[in-house]
Amino acid sequence: MFNPTIALAGRRPPHPIRTVALAVSIASMSCLAVAQTLAVAQTGASDKAPMAVTPATTAPAASAYRAARASKLIGMDVQGTAGKNVGKIKDLIVNLKTADVRYALLEFDPGFFQSEMLFAVPVSALKFVADDRPLLYKEGSREQLENAAVSKADWQTARDNSRYVSALDQNYGYQPPTGEAKSMRASELIGKDVDNRAGNGIGEIQDLVLDMGSGKVHYAVLAFDPSWFSRDKMFAFPLTAFTLARDKDDLMLDVDRTTLQSMKSFDAAHWGHLNDLNRDEFINRPVSKR
Repeated sequence: MFNPTIALAGRRPPHPIRTVALAVSIASMSCLAVAQTLAVAQTGASDKAPMAVTPATTAPAASAYRAARASKLIGMDVQGTAGKNVGKIKDLIVNLKTADVRYALLEFDPGFFQSEMLFAVPVSALKFVADDRPLLYKEGSREQLENAAVSKADWQTARDNSRYVSALDQNYGYQPPTGEAKSMRASELIGKDVDNRAGNGIGEIQDLVLDMGSGKVHYAVLAFDPSWFSRDKMFAFPLTAFTLARDKDDLMLDVDRTTLQSMKSFDAAHWGHLNDLNRDEFINRPVSKR
């Protein structure tokens, strides 16, 4: 069984006896707690068994377009199928190379799950209704949740380990993305500084707009530095237009002042109308010179 808390790269293997004891203890706690969580969320009574969901064999098919801001999703309450809150979204795992929203990290409420663990669940298992409404969660099987568990103290390290996301894909029966993958937290991308090709700061990421139907970042919203453009204007770019700068922890966007003047922007006041705004004509697609 996949255990990202223990199987992280570069760690010294723990003592065999302690490892077995710890694994038995965690497994026992997880089985009991998750079983109670899913049972309560589905039926409202702890004496009912959770419903198992057969894992998908391929990535979920796209459905109707529904826009959601990543900053709104993080921290949003999550309800089970019985309409009772079971926890909240701690963060999202995003692939910078493909714009896929790989997984959401679900933190169960203390009344449902007593350990210091997070659970990676596919975004396809979450249904977005509105910014002011909880996400609806279609519960997976108890075994899948146990395999996707990671400690709150270690999950950021696990996310940086490529084996972590690969094991999640295997656990949920998803085909991993082709090519190089660079997993990042959505909360890490929001507010990240953006440089131009010369390495000069030009602005920062204001938010990521997700298509909950396809499970992708439809576009990233960039606010330019006032020396470049008015802060009242927002610019939409595909997430794949950004790369990580080699010499510092910033994103790089290949755009110059002259090109920017001809690009399309929208008013910051239009944030409340995402589903009217989310059209391809609003997304700028600079020519990459990578």
